Amino acid sequence: MPASYRFDRFELRPSERVLLVDGAPAALGSRAFDLLLCLVTQRDRVLSKGEVLEQVWPGQVVEENNLSVHVSALRKILGAGAITTVSGRGYRFTLDLLPETASEPAPPAADSLERPTIAVMPLSVLSDDPRIAFFAQGLVEDVTALLARVPGFILIAHASSFVFRGHQAPLQDVARQLGVRFVVQGSVRPKADALRVSLQLIEAASARILWSAQFDSQAGEAVDAQETIARGIISELEPELTRAEIAHIRRQRPENLGAWAHYHEAVGALAAKGWSADGMATARAELQRSTTLDPSFGLSHSHYALLTILASNIGMVPDTPDLRADVLASANSAITLDDGNSEVLGYAGCALCDLGHYKRGIDTLQHALELNPSNAQAHVAMGAALAMNRKLDEGIERMRYGMKISPRDRRLGFWGWLLGRFLLRAERVDEAMVEARLSCRADPRFHLPHVLQAATFERLGATSDAVTALSAARQRRSQMSLDEVTLTHGRRISERLAPLWERAG
Repeated sequence: MPASYRFDRFELRPSERVLLVDGAPAALGSRAFDLLLCLVTQRDRVLSKGEVLEQVWPGQVVEENNLSVHVSALRKILGAGAITTVSGRGYRFTLDLLPETASEPAPPAADSLERPTIAVMPLSVLSDDPRIAFFAQGLVEDVTALLARVPGFILIAHASSFVFRGHQAPLQDVARQLGVRFVVQGSVRPKADALRVSLQLIEAASARILWSAQFDSQAGEAVDAQETIARGIISELEPELTRAEIAHIRRQRPENLGAWAHYHEAVGALAAKGWSADGMATARAELQRSTTLDPSFGLSHSHYALLTILASNIGMVPDTPDLRADVLASANSAITLDDGNSEVLGYAGCALCDLGHYKRGIDTLQHALELNPSNAQAHVAMGAALAMNRKLDEGIERMRYGMKISPRDRRLGFWGWLLGRFLLRAERVDEAMVEARLSCRADPRFHLPHVLQAATFERLGATSDAVTALSAARQRRSQMSLDEVTLTHGRRISERLAPLWERAG
């Protein structure tokens, strides 16, 4: 099939599913587009109504009146003579096709890039108020800046995407010119006494909407609320973007996967399997594959270091000198390779703290936060390090802040359990119970929040509830022992839960 069909002042592009009228896209529904393509590709003959219905509405029972409505809609755009009705026989497309013209070589497809690319397009401003236009421009800049900090994606500079402000070019053309796989676009409009921001994440090649959402702000506080809305957008957009990229990776042949693809597979394993033994093992294996393919990939080194020491600290892999040496070497490599990357330093700093190298670990986390004050993982890791160093209240508040600024984070199940453990240590039992419940909800496959629930129920004297919670934990990790409870929650809690162990088996 040709890349496009040109006739009169129109151009039909099948792969992009767009009809251009004098270079601008026409408002054409999906079914009307299919009908037009059917007629154009078989323009050398009359198509019966039955043939058209079968090709445009395959396998569906459709009234002929529906076909007439779509033909009428096409004639309004193309002109009355573009589609001829042959009485008693059917329809035929009658406009002459223009000869194909040479086109400029297209830039490399986004799919050929190992790291996925994304562009945040200028927002449509559905108002004449200049303050709203100012807000929209600032919001795009903020979202672009925050997305640029998401590991594994390349952001097209705002100055490049801004060129398309006010243009009506088809999305696929814009994406091709920018060389991107994903596009974020939307609008800002007044709504009563508020501003409504509507956004969509779109896969450029298919024009498929992967995510959409709306965010509101009080009109009088638009500029002040700009950062808050931007963070809210990122908290929802980042996991959807990562999910979309993982789906893209899994459509490829395994032998074509590169270092970044294996990194995303690791992230996807934790998202799909939670902080389970299987999830952790799969993620660590994917990160090892990633660094084997690209030994200079600092992010994979740092993430591997963190997951490995966490797996050891919660009893999923044996704590051996060789493992600790491996973690330290990976963390050191990551810092050496990429000490200007906040995510790399956040993971590596946390790994160092979990190894017991608190001073260097905290210094590394501080550097991560200087580079990116919105790095939620670094805030949570800093809070945990402070709590482990007898600054319990300060550490708890820092952890709460990190979780607050990333409310849709895939790591909330683990973070919530860790926060609850520190709350219980601080004798804030009711708060620990709340965090344990939230953690169970955030990651239903993770066993440790159920252990925490059992410990809080036991502390409150609710023995039967404690047994139920402990049973839930053992169902999720059948090989769990009291030694693991000691490792993850301390000897005191292990001793208090010991009398309940057989009842929970």
